[in-house]
Amino acid sequence: MQPEPRRDWTVPIVIGVVALVVVLVLCLTGGAAAYLLARDRAPEPSPTPSPSPSPVAAAPSPSPVSPARCLVGRWQETSYTSYGDIYGVKVQLKGAGAVFDFRADGTLSIVRKTSMKGTANGDRYEVVFSGTHTINYTADDKEINYSNPRSTGTTTWKINGKVRDREKLVWITTPDRYTCTPTELRVYGDTYAEEFTRIQPPGRPV
Repeated sequence: MQPEPRRDWTVPIVIGVVALVVVLVLCLTGGAAAYLLARDRAPEPSPTPSPSPSPVAAAPSPSPVSPARCLVGRWQETSYTSYGDIYGVKVQLKGAGAVFDFRADGTLSIVRKTSMKGTANGDRYEVVFSGTHTINYTADDKEINYSNPRSTGTTTWKINGKVRDREKLVWITTPDRYTCTPTELRVYGDTYAEEFTRIQPPGRPV
């Protein structure tokens, strides 16, 4: 009988050691992977909310100039048209040239050195104004009212170039209707209309 062959335990031990190392490596690798995965899935911190910008108050729009305030300033008459009776004859007169100065203190100064002309029935009519008016006025958004007129000068009436009459210059205090813009003024009534262009802005010293 031959003796049993001697068993060599080296190989199983080596294999066991290798297996153990592999297991340890797998465990370590899995733990690291689990850590990395957990870190990547961690919720990100909420961003710190930025403070909302404070609302900026809008700059107040400039108040529109009231119609009465619009009158204030110096105006050059560019057109005057009227319809009326001259010694019983219906005549349309046209002219221009007066200067109106509406002042903020409620006084109106007028320099009128103008000639209004028209024809009717083959005759030539002319009314010549030469003088000044100083008048108190008040105005709303549609109408100008006058009071306390002081006038100096004359009104001359001519027919076909000949003087028919000469009278003291007067101002009739009938209210005027009007429209006003920063550059243009229109003053009118039932039988007349005047148009003006501003020659001095409001508030500028005379």
